[in-house]
Amino acid sequence: MRRGHEFETWLGRLQNYLLSIGVHMHKNYPRRSIDGTFISGEPFDYLAIRDGETHCFDAKECEGKRWSLKNAKFEQVDALCRCAKNGAQAYFLVLFKPDRIVRFDAEQVKAALVEGKKSLGPEEGRGWDWIGSNRSKSA
Repeated sequence: MRRGHEFETWLGRLQNYLLSIGVHMHKNYPRRSIDGTFISGEPFDYLAIRDGETHCFDAKECEGKRWSLKNAKFEQVDALCRCAKNGAQAYFLVLFKPDRIVRFDAEQVKAALVEGKKSLGPEEGRGWDWIGSNRSKSA
């Protein structure tokens, strides 16, 4: 299975569920020309609106004990920080395999990069659950 596909598949199922209960969520895709030629990548993976709050996030998978900040592309950090400055909840959502989902706010990731940190551990982030308090991703 290609890298990141497992988490994206789960997020797709979550998206379908949220849409069915009246919550908006969509996946962003790269910009392409009419003939399919790649123009530019998406600024972040997902946008969701729930109860008047906008959430912008990029989904990542991590097989180790720490998430490498090499996976936080400058363009994504910049776009997410701009979203946060305009009132959105903006973050990286990291699946620490097999089943721990952790949120790292965009400003936190930016600060870690400025400090020269190479990675973040799950204890440095916070939990994330859109279905209910502390449910696993299989819900």
